[in-house]
Amino acid sequence: MKQRQMALVAATALALSLVSGCAVADDGYAYGYYMSRHPNIEAADFNAQQAIGRMRAAQRANGYDMGGHAGRAIALMQEARAEMQASAEMATR
Repeated sequence: MKQRQMALVAATALALSLVSGCAVADDGYAYGYYMSRHPNIEAADFNAQQAIGRMRAAQRANGYDMGGHAGRAIALMQEARAEMQASAEMATR
């Protein structure tokens, strides 16, 4: 049962990362351009990236047995990063 839950969490995390990656797919230039013009948003985005990395490390350290909460937290932080990008773009216009 535990192995099945782990597989479900991994599949859900992969699906969410693919969807969120497609939602914010860009050539990368615009991302850096807008973020560099808004240092506070850029710093918040950096912190979100660090938090995602720490959550992934926590998942590995706990054998991915976190009841799906870590995967959900990562997905929410990725969504927050997309919103930060959108806010930087809107503030630049």
